[in-house]
Amino acid sequence: MVNELLLRCTFPPAGSALDCAVSGGADSLALLVLATAAGCRVTAIHVDHGMRIGSAAEADVVAAAADAMGAKFVSETVEVTMGSNVEARARAARFAVLPEGTSTGHTMDDQAETILINLLRGAGSDGLAGMEPGPAHPILSLRRNETHSLCAVMGLIPVEDPSNDDPAFVRNRVRHELLPLCADVAGRDPVPLLARQAGVLRDESSLLDALATEAARDPLDARSVAALPVALARRSVRQWLRASDPGDYPPSLAEVERVLAVASGSVVATEIAGGRRVRRSGGRLAVDAGRSGSVPSVTRDETAAVVPKWAQPQVGPVLVDAERLAVRVAELGAQITADYADDPPLLVAVLKGAMLFMSDLCRAIELPVDVDFMAVSSYGSATKTSGVVRIVKDLDSELEGRHVLVVEDIIDSGLTLNYLRRYLNARAPKSVEVCALLVKEGEQRVELDLRYVGFQIPASFVVGYGLDVAEQYRNLPGVHLYLGPDGDG
Repeated sequence: MVNELLLRCTFPPAGSALDCAVSGGADSLALLVLATAAGCRVTAIHVDHGMRIGSAAEADVVAAAADAMGAKFVSETVEVTMGSNVEARARAARFAVLPEGTSTGHTMDDQAETILINLLRGAGSDGLAGMEPGPAHPILSLRRNETHSLCAVMGLIPVEDPSNDDPAFVRNRVRHELLPLCADVAGRDPVPLLARQAGVLRDESSLLDALATEAARDPLDARSVAALPVALARRSVRQWLRASDPGDYPPSLAEVERVLAVASGSVVATEIAGGRRVRRSGGRLAVDAGRSGSVPSVTRDETAAVVPKWAQPQVGPVLVDAERLAVRVAELGAQITADYADDPPLLVAVLKGAMLFMSDLCRAIELPVDVDFMAVSSYGSATKTSGVVRIVKDLDSELEGRHVLVVEDIIDSGLTLNYLRRYLNARAPKSVEVCALLVKEGEQRVELDLRYVGFQIPASFVVGYGLDVAEQYRNLPGVHLYLGPDGDG
């Protein structure tokens, strides 16, 4: 069985040193077996994220397997706290301690999942090309059921990670819901089809890369990039962003389009994934960590039990305190000042929740900005948005030919903001961007392009710093969890 599977693997030549990431699951244990069978000098590296009780014992499983296969064993420990975006943070922590070029046990099933995830992210043809076969992904042509069968044949008992069944993670929903649905609709196994399609797109992406490199000899020359045909301009921007930060995922289409807006001069700068910031200066594009780094994520674990007596028991612990709010608002004000230095925007606050945020933000912007106010309703006195948007108060200002910056208190489903954006764009402004103080993690039902974000928070109902329930608790100086009338959450 090992010899048959090796015919479809892409390991380096026998005798080569090869680091293998081995979690203890069936895929990574199969990687370890096949790598040693291929004659490589293997080092099995186990990374413990410390996110599950008993996770440290999984290193013993890997150590025993490495010893049985005649491989070296290395154990690494990283600290990843539970909270928002935990999947991406765990991945980043894992790759930070793995040597460059480490082989992973990704299979054809993982490839199919990655392609669908990239499709949902709008990553373009290079994202749909999936992972590149080779020493970094040597078992990419194998199926997941084959790795399980190999472990059984070798007498290895894989570690079962319960998080692989947790629907909170996008990849798990793709694996357990989307792929089976695709199989049902297509009447066939979609995994080989997606993998084959990835190979075709990989060839086409290589051709586009070559054409873009030839057409944009200097990808930092904003004018020349903006003048390219749109397909080559997007490709040039993707190449540049990936070279500046070669992460797991290619940039999304929304990010590429925002960077092209910077290249064309429509905007001065924009935020992209990883806390990076793309700006234009002297006709040149540059990418840096930005004035405030990545958008801060707030978890329930960070809450402090500081609640005024008058708000108890309905109001829970503070999620973002007044000091942290002040620091972040100052950072956002500095970003906006830099971005709109040549053409100050009209600030449009969405009442009533954004009133305190608007007051502090406009004072943090060192430009002669105008302000106006709108009132919309989708909550009423409830703690869940109804999705039905009502304009309660319209703007007094003319928008035609002006930059408009909508100042929002909180984004959850995104339906209200989506409606509001279309409503404002109908008045022919030069641009409409959004500055949101809070974004609820995983609650968005529409794709949003948010230029400025204060904090990402858990999907909980919150009050304070302008946010209310039934018009109460707006005057709390920080953002608090709301527990409900009985104080039981």
